[in-house]
Amino acid sequence: MNFVIVGTNFISDTFLKAALTTTNFTLYGLCSRKITTANEFLKKYPKDSIQQTKVFHSIEEVCADKLVDAVYIASPNHLHAPQAIQCLNANIHVLGEKPSASNSNELKQIIAAAKRNKCLYMEALMTTHLPNFRVLQDQLPRIGKVRKFLGQYSQYSSRYELYLKGDTPNWCLAEYANGALVDLGIYPLSLVSALWGKPTSVLASGIKLATGVDGAGDLILTYNLAENTKQAVISYSKICNGDNISEFQGELGRIEIEFVALLMKITLILNDGTKEIISKPFDDNSMKFELQHFISLLEEGKTESQINSFEFSEQIMAVMDEARKQIQVVYPADEC
Repeated sequence: MNFVIVGTNFISDTFLKAALTTTNFTLYGLCSRKITTANEFLKKYPKDSIQQTKVFHSIEEVCADKLVDAVYIASPNHLHAPQAIQCLNANIHVLGEKPSASNSNELKQIIAAAKRNKCLYMEALMTTHLPNFRVLQDQLPRIGKVRKFLGQYSQYSSRYELYLKGDTPNWCLAEYANGALVDLGIYPLSLVSALWGKPTSVLASGIKLATGVDGAGDLILTYNLAENTKQAVISYSKICNGDNISEFQGELGRIEIEFVALLMKITLILNDGTKEIISKPFDDNSMKFELQHFISLLEEGKTESQINSFEFSEQIMAVMDEARKQIQVVYPADEC
């Protein structure tokens, strides 16, 4: 499959390293506005891996090339939706980095374009494709009726130092549809959404920076189900560090998760004193699993993932929209 990577940031690097271990992947092209940036990105890789790689200077150039099968979009957040829609309208399949769009309205437009053009679109939320996600699903019944999820992802951003000195790094800018929720909070949110679905209610509180984005925040999600009322408490931050231990709490015990984005280590702790590491060994190339799934969907001629489905992305986006509304974080796309 001929892939084009759109964007040259660190996540594009992580993606390509994983992709080069995957079958049926060819780096056909790299889309970057600057030739020097593209060349700097490519020279880090063995020549035999990237020697045929083309450099595109715009998404329009990508869409005009009939040899492109799929794109991985890792551009700034505010460009995710318009670029995805352009590619889908050119009959190019799209693996879009999270968040899928700036808001639910943009996401609906992406889904409509995918359906209209009979193309595959999938949001690149990797957690649900990790081997340890299956382990977590299988082991949850051991802690009995699950009552609560505590999800934490707090990681002090080195670029916050620039903000404190008066600069405005991209992650601090609302015009780029950025902030701590869509960057970090989305990971524990996507995990609990995959397991519990749509919450009954959303309560959000956050710390807004002068630039208009959230530097940190907390979500309380309630799930009023007939058989069980559950609660998810999600804490996230880019302006302070945390231990980043998350856990599912049940009536018979709990399951502790080290680093919720990657499910690096999972420990079962029961009320009777049982303590057992249940996770599989961690794989550094964690993005390869979502890419393998995406490629298999293409090979099978499918246009929607049954794992990272449209509904899954819509549920996550709806929660983030409501949370941003309560925290009063507004993106340009919200005012269209």
